[in-house]
Amino acid sequence: MQKNTYIAKTLAGLEPVLADELRELGATDISALRRAVAFSGDKPLLYNANIWLRTAISVLQPVRAFSFEKKEDFYDQVKEEAWNEWFAPDKTIAVIATAHDSEVFTNTMFLAQLAKDAIVDRFYEAYGRRPDVDTAGANIRIVVNVQGNQCKVSLDSSGDALFKRGYRRAGGMAPLNEVLAAGLIKLAGWDMASPFLDPMCGSGTFSIEAAMMSASIAPGADRRQFGFSHWNDFDPELFQSLRETAKEKQVPLKTTVIASDIKGQMLDITRQNAMNAGLLGSIQVRKQDFFSYHVREKTGWVMLNPPYGHRMTARDTRALYIHIGDTLKSRFAGFTAGVISADLGAMKHLGLKPKRKYQVFNGPLKAAYNIYDLFGGSHKEYKRLINISI
Repeated sequence: MQKNTYIAKTLAGLEPVLADELRELGATDISALRRAVAFSGDKPLLYNANIWLRTAISVLQPVRAFSFEKKEDFYDQVKEEAWNEWFAPDKTIAVIATAHDSEVFTNTMFLAQLAKDAIVDRFYEAYGRRPDVDTAGANIRIVVNVQGNQCKVSLDSSGDALFKRGYRRAGGMAPLNEVLAAGLIKLAGWDMASPFLDPMCGSGTFSIEAAMMSASIAPGADRRQFGFSHWNDFDPELFQSLRETAKEKQVPLKTTVIASDIKGQMLDITRQNAMNAGLLGSIQVRKQDFFSYHVREKTGWVMLNPPYGHRMTARDTRALYIHIGDTLKSRFAGFTAGVISADLGAMKHLGLKPKRKYQVFNGPLKAAYNIYDLFGGSHKEYKRLINISI
């Protein structure tokens, strides 16, 4: 099949793990960009990327790139694209536009409107009718990105964002985005076979994403359509075959996944979300205080998304993070811990030495994400024992 170039969008800091996912799917010409990864592949790979990728928000099909000097040039260039070869006039459309460092477009609403006008005018000249606009549930989503006097136009092959797995119909106060949760687990290096603990589980996103990985559940396998389902070249038989193949790859969990929280309300939400994901019987949901956690396992991974400083005073934050660090060291020795916090200064109060540090974004908030090897005793003694074992 013909190969094309695609762009998988992601969150800042997750580009390396998304590149790894694409490599595992068989993509070629992989290149990390800012909050995105470019790659090459055929139509089956495009479909599989939407079905399988855990750390992508969407997958774009570039259709046109050009330079312009004024808005009339922009309109002409967009209108020149043979849009009728991509999709039919009976499809609904939406244009998502961004502009940076542009003297021509200082208003993205105007940019999107002008692009939409060019597209529908092309259809009107060819068919005597225009596609309808649907900003909420469009069949076809066209992404227009202007940087200075350069423009790139793409079709969104995903439709609804890929973090919308379908299982989370309820969340906590600040639920973790599914793509971010999956990316943090991958950055931590979890082997999908060691025990996985989520002791401040909230709505259970860490636990559910980990369980889906361990059970080889493709996040998009149950989705019946994507953006590409409305393209002229859509192959429904190929799509159905790839969905069925994905479902056949599901296996029982290879390890223990435990979601716990001190709040019963959060556990109810976790159970509901786990049930929606088909994992209620696979994830152990427990009411337990993190600070008095009884760890039965000797080794494994523990993931934490503690409360952020903007919901607490500085003194309370400092005390909380000192307590978290002490608990990790005393109760989870032998584990690897991943801790994310948008309170960048709070992490130092954990009193732990990270083996890896990352910068990510939790929504609009810049966040620190650190990985720790947990052990009892001093760090010096730990290094001595490691050297002896080597």
